[in-house]
Amino acid sequence: MQAKHLFYLLSAFCFGALLAIWLYALENSNSGPKVETSGKILIGGPFSLTDHTGKVRTNLDFKGKYVLIYFGYSFCPDICPTDLQKMATALKLIGDDAKKIQPIFITIDPERDTPIQLASYVTNFAPNLIGLTGSVDDIEKAKKSFKVYGIKVDENGKHAKNIKGTDYLMDHSPQTYLMGPEGEFINYYRFSTSAEQMAKSILNALKRPSSKTSTQ
Repeated sequence: MQAKHLFYLLSAFCFGALLAIWLYALENSNSGPKVETSGKILIGGPFSLTDHTGKVRTNLDFKGKYVLIYFGYSFCPDICPTDLQKMATALKLIGDDAKKIQPIFITIDPERDTPIQLASYVTNFAPNLIGLTGSVDDIEKAKKSFKVYGIKVDENGKHAKNIKGTDYLMDHSPQTYLMGPEGEFINYYRFSTSAEQMAKSILNALKRPSSKTSTQ
């Protein structure tokens, strides 16, 4: 298991570095359709998924609130629980202002993460954490909108999209997104970001909602 954990930690580090370079390029490039004329990063968009209570939720349900979104899966052995606990700790550090923020967990593993499975999972972290799942196609659309990577891997860590059964892991991008009241991308937090850093960044965003996108 130590080798698997090392593989996922290395994947997390590599993806965070690549995403940082990608975001820097977006902010400093004048070519291509990657950036809107307003200068906003093209992350996020419409979605229609099912929450852990069986209720259909769309992006419009969260309009007017800041949203912390994490893509992961409930069978994740270490990275996802660590990131979700960090998110919960950051919200506690924020205090009363945390009421302005809705934390959301979107699965990248809809075949195993049913609403019932998510219901028993999200309660381990924050009382108001919403778990979202859906069809494979719906989840793929959400992943694409948020530039999220996630694929099945076998016991050796090799990509294997057509794995049968339920005994598999997911190689995925481990970052948390902070989205604004209109669904706009504000910031993202890497696996290496501490709860204290996340809390400070969120508080700054609440004070200056139109501030320039940054990374932690």
